[in-house]
Amino acid sequence: MKKLIGLLAVVLISSAAMAQGGGGPQMTPEERIAIMKKRLEPAGLSPVHTDSVIAIMMDRSYMAGINLREMSQEDREAKMKEWSEARVKRMAKAGIPEEQIKKVMDILATRPGGGRGGGR
Repeated sequence: MKKLIGLLAVVLISSAAMAQGGGGPQMTPEERIAIMKKRLEPAGLSPVHTDSVIAIMMDRSYMAGINLREMSQEDREAKMKEWSEARVKRMAKAGIPEEQIKKVMDILATRPGGGRGGGR
């Protein structure tokens, strides 16, 4: 009986993971960094500024305890705008010139496959 319950739990957990889109391969942090560096090339950043932007964009500590899916569309957009403004301030504090910050934000707002990203 315990084996049957255990097997059922494994099946339910794996089917729930697949339903959430977790079936595809995940990129490693190194792969994500390499892709972001390539995308940031048109901004003309120095290597130090590029590394600063990547660190700022990959920092997710501000999202702790926040579930965007549970928020209304209006609240979600406001929160994402707040995060975007905080990123811009951090980039300015890192010494990145304003015109380059604008280029970075424009680049990152466009999805690599085309189309606009949400709230960046």
